[in-house]
Amino acid sequence: MIRLFLLITFITGFSPSLLHAQLFPAKQGGKWGYINSSGAVVIQPKFDEAKKFSEGRAAVKLNDAWGFIDTTGNLVIQTQFVNAEPFSHSIAVVQRKNFITGVETHLIRLNGDTLTGETFTDAGNFSEGVAWIKVADRSKVLLRQRFGFIDTTGKIVIPPVLEKASNFSEGLAAVQFNEKFGFIRLTDTLNDSVQTFTIQPKYRYASTFSEGLARVRSEAKWGFINTSGQMVIAEQFDAAGDFSDGLARIRLGEKFGFIDKSGTVVIPTTLDAAGDFSDGLAWAFKNGKYFYIDRTGKTAIDIGLTGVGNFQNGLALVSLGEKQVYINKEGKVIFEFN
Repeated sequence: MIRLFLLITFITGFSPSLLHAQLFPAKQGGKWGYINSSGAVVIQPKFDEAKKFSEGRAAVKLNDAWGFIDTTGNLVIQTQFVNAEPFSHSIAVVQRKNFITGVETHLIRLNGDTLTGETFTDAGNFSEGVAWIKVADRSKVLLRQRFGFIDTTGKIVIPPVLEKASNFSEGLAAVQFNEKFGFIRLTDTLNDSVQTFTIQPKYRYASTFSEGLARVRSEAKWGFINTSGQMVIAEQFDAAGDFSDGLARIRLGEKFGFIDKSGTVVIPTTLDAAGDFSDGLAWAFKNGKYFYIDRTGKTAIDIGLTGVGNFQNGLALVSLGEKQVYINKEGKVIFEFN
């Protein structure tokens, strides 16, 4: 079973000082703190859980409640949420418990103030100035959930008339309408009576754009379209990932490999499993073992790994035997969890 570490995310700082450099959540003695890219502890482990830094804030958990710290480790937004996501565009998605309606989603600013008095069923992180929101449509006999978009001022820029929605990327967002996926721009019109789409909803599934291409599936096979909606890589793959570092992971039958933007297989489909490229490396699994490959398919790190994660900002969280450790791109262990 592939062991991917979804709970633990990485940190990106932005201040020029050393303390504000890239930080990573790390666990010692049952508590979470933060290390720098050299493995030195920068924020002492004192939290029950910790997420990545973004825009100078990181969500941390204490006594079953989430709040936010700054890059010195000081609590700047008190622990009060049942969940909290990283900041983006100076806005974060948080959840509070309402004993009448259940868990409600709010949007907050860096100082903890709410963006809008409205609450949502769910929301995505801000991207390209907007975020998707999910609300209950109580105008229908059968309660249903609908998606729209909100901007950084708290204004609803696309009303909740969509069945599903993803983040905007490269000016477009994949959305579902009438059980089909297409793509919209913010200039498109969507309301209860008029819907215009930059790329008409005709796919069974579609992903966000990455490096100029988006995954789509009309029937059983996956292909890629460009931002004009033209199919540039035919629907021929049993599974596919988004493009990253110029390559996309694909599956043919039970084996994985990678293609370039022309659709040419550049790393043969001989792998039993694989991750997307990040920081120039991708994890792979073959013949019962994990390792990392470079963009040519050559093995870059093979140190007896028993679990893997993507590289980000130069480090990856992996397992060596029963131990969880951070390694750098040379395969050197720079921090060991305990």
